[in-house]
Amino acid sequence: MSLVHLHQLIKSFRGQLVLDQFDLEVESGSYLVLLGPSGCGKTTTLRMIAGLERPDSGQVNINGENVTSVPPRKRDVSMVFQNDGLYPHLTVEQTLRLALRGRCKASEVDSRFSEAVDLTGVSKLLDRLPGQMSGGELRRAAIATAIAKKTVIRLFDEPMSALDVGLREQMQRDLVRWHHEVPGATIHVTHDGNEAMRSADRIAVMGGGRILQVGDPATVYDQPQEIAVAKAIGTPAMNWLAADTVDGWIRLNNPTLAMSGTVRVDADASCDGVILGVRPGGFLLTRKEEREQPNAIPGLHLSTKLLDCRIVQETVEIIVQFADTEWTAVFNRKDCGQLPTPGELIFLCVPADALHVFSASTQRRLDISLVG
Repeated sequence: MSLVHLHQLIKSFRGQLVLDQFDLEVESGSYLVLLGPSGCGKTTTLRMIAGLERPDSGQVNINGENVTSVPPRKRDVSMVFQNDGLYPHLTVEQTLRLALRGRCKASEVDSRFSEAVDLTGVSKLLDRLPGQMSGGELRRAAIATAIAKKTVIRLFDEPMSALDVGLREQMQRDLVRWHHEVPGATIHVTHDGNEAMRSADRIAVMGGGRILQVGDPATVYDQPQEIAVAKAIGTPAMNWLAADTVDGWIRLNNPTLAMSGTVRVDADASCDGVILGVRPGGFLLTRKEEREQPNAIPGLHLSTKLLDCRIVQETVEIIVQFADTEWTAVFNRKDCGQLPTPGELIFLCVPADALHVFSASTQRRLDISLVG
């Protein structure tokens, strides 16, 4: 049985549909990240679970019980709001201790308080009021409050916003570690695909008030089922190319491109063609003679001039001009050898198994097969 089950939720604000027949199940022990752009319904979903919003129709079930009409205080749920939600007249210590009042035995208050303080690094902020803290400090104090409560369901709305890079990465690790130590489920909202990949054991990608895809991070990244899912996750972003189909066979109409082997779409997509997607890490650097050999690597081959070449930590990012857009390819520095220079003609290959193919009409993923 799911710890949280949202069933057929519909919610509108001022005539604008925000959640549309929304379904989601969250198992106990799961760290689920809701990923999607602003306005797709992520925060509304959290507020439904917390009891701060009522659906127009549908049910919110927690631990098998319909709690749609149950007030927030009677749900074992804590939430970190995007705007922090701290009491302006209380210090951080007062807020933390207030959050623990009535939630645990008196003998446990100090240990819970210390755990939350140590995990979030707010020891130097305990005597400060919200008006005396920066955005990052406010966020850490709000997270500490949720941690201290040790509720069965923890809701985090953009918990890493306003934190600098170093603290954000440390906080991500600490939250995941804490999640595994406290029974229950954590639901974390973000628009940052990298943050989702680092934190979640399951990612639910949202768009247009519904769930587009749910899965473990590797599956969502490697096998996006819709173009919107592919765009939601991955930095640098996926590269895109429109192509025609003739009786299911992919046809390229650009002289800088060649297809070694024949890629066939395993569906009837011949009516309006396909959209090809290539992750930046899906490219191989090749040479002209390799492209022209009969036994060339099956897949998409591209020849173009280099626009820019950047070293980013242990990787090399190569930027090339393709048609009216720019493509980014990423390689391990150790595999690159001598780096190409801007203006140099380079040859790239995308093996067939690194191609993502979507229907141009439905935006849905298509299976492909290789012939030849």
